[in-house]
Amino acid sequence: MHFANIDGSIIQSHWAGLNFPQVFIFICVAAFTCTEIGCGGKARVPPGPQLSIGPASLADAYTGFPYTETIQVLGGMAPFTWTIDSGALPSGITLGPSTSNRAVVSGTPDVAQSGTSFSVRVMDATGHPASSSYTLNVVQTQNAQLQIVSRQVASNIVEFQGTGAGQFNPRYWQSNTLNWVPDVRLPFLLAQTTGPYRNIYAPWVLEQPSDWRIFYGGWDGSNTPNDRVYSVNTTDFVTLTNRLLVIDHGDFEHVNNESVQRLADGSLHMIATSFPDIAGLNKPAYFSSPDGSVWNGSPEPYQAKLTDIISIPNYALFSGAEINGASVLFYDNDLFTLFFQNNNDQSLLGTMYRATSSQPPVFTNQGLALATASTVQDVRKLQVDGKNWYVMGLASTPQVSFSLSNDGVNFRQEQVAFGPAYLPSDTVFVTMCFVTRGNTLLGVLYGGTDRPFGPGSIYARWLQKKIVIEDSFGNQIIATGSLGPDRQQFTLSSRSVHGTMWIYAENGLTPLAAGQFNIVAGNAYQLVLN
Repeated sequence: MHFANIDGSIIQSHWAGLNFPQVFIFICVAAFTCTEIGCGGKARVPPGPQLSIGPASLADAYTGFPYTETIQVLGGMAPFTWTIDSGALPSGITLGPSTSNRAVVSGTPDVAQSGTSFSVRVMDATGHPASSSYTLNVVQTQNAQLQIVSRQVASNIVEFQGTGAGQFNPRYWQSNTLNWVPDVRLPFLLAQTTGPYRNIYAPWVLEQPSDWRIFYGGWDGSNTPNDRVYSVNTTDFVTLTNRLLVIDHGDFEHVNNESVQRLADGSLHMIATSFPDIAGLNKPAYFSSPDGSVWNGSPEPYQAKLTDIISIPNYALFSGAEINGASVLFYDNDLFTLFFQNNNDQSLLGTMYRATSSQPPVFTNQGLALATASTVQDVRKLQVDGKNWYVMGLASTPQVSFSLSNDGVNFRQEQVAFGPAYLPSDTVFVTMCFVTRGNTLLGVLYGGTDRPFGPGSIYARWLQKKIVIEDSFGNQIIATGSLGPDRQQFTLSSRSVHGTMWIYAENGLTPLAAGQFNIVAGNAYQLVLN
């Protein structure tokens, strides 16, 4: 069983043993207001103690089911009297004696108690009740099963399929305990060997009706060290096809750091960094295509021109602006928005602007979007229960971060997604983009390298359910990594393993299911929760 907050996040807990079907407990807070003595103008009753959860007595969340949690009193006057405010404790759960200002709820609920709820309240020595109480409900979880599928993997590997993230959950992102799993391919995409210049580092993933088109910039095995924009298609992020050059550098030395939007009519619209303009600076250039093959009126690869550079007439600093890899195009509500940062804006260094347009390449500056020293890389819109959520991706070596918004205009303080130390093979980050499927955010592609100033490649991290498996001897087997957004792999030290598995949501905390398993190395299995 497990205890959890009403929003699904876990209060630190302890698992030890198995008992199917599984149950866990939700906790919600009921607020109580202080009342006055008599009429207006008379003294108010002093506030009573405040209840607080945690920290938990035990922090290991993956070794069994019995739960131990500490409830703490803040304020009030000792000693404290702990009571069950409503109902009775579920069978198997106890409320321990108070020591100082703490008491412990512990035990393993009887599965027959599913649906039982109880509230913990406290009163201090002066007779003042707590101004909040905690209601706990016993709720049944799911069983996890594995079904073998016809896919062979390496002889020492076992693969679980069906491990991808669920629909975007803003609570998981706000609490920022997301379970990012590195792709086992290091790198995910390596530059071609067709020429001596091999350095790719600026991915952008465009969701299309039947697949994804991954755009990327750099030197993809070219004969000259000029940045260009390329693309490759995929239906599963495992098999990549149709690798080709999309935008050649043309009048510029470099064209890179692209972002692409697809409209309902199938047309594509791209902003990419071009260098140099007439002042020797980096500027955004705009390219459009009615069908994804013809760009600015010419079949791909299109030869970029100086006239493709955008304009922002009401931004006085534009002619002297250095906008290098910090410009993202976003389309929403029939309007294009350009998020950009000017490295030469010394008075407002570290500030991101927002400009809009109904007909690029001419934009109108709308002012500040977010004060940050990180570089804007991506903006995606997802809808949950009829509410819009905008997720902005930012990069700042050595970390990837994000910021959330509900209107696409006002973004909150950024949070670190992952970093600063990732893997030995991708320690230096340059650029990033999100991968989405409808209203699900699947993961991140990013440009990186294994050493400073070394050639770049494209890496992947996937947002996935957290799977913990334990063999019959009590040894835990941790995921080796992922193969695309929906497959998770484990390395086995023996041919076959029997044991127990625990499945958590992509926040790495919310329990979804548990079950017994028998797995054989070299096989792939579909994860089924029911």
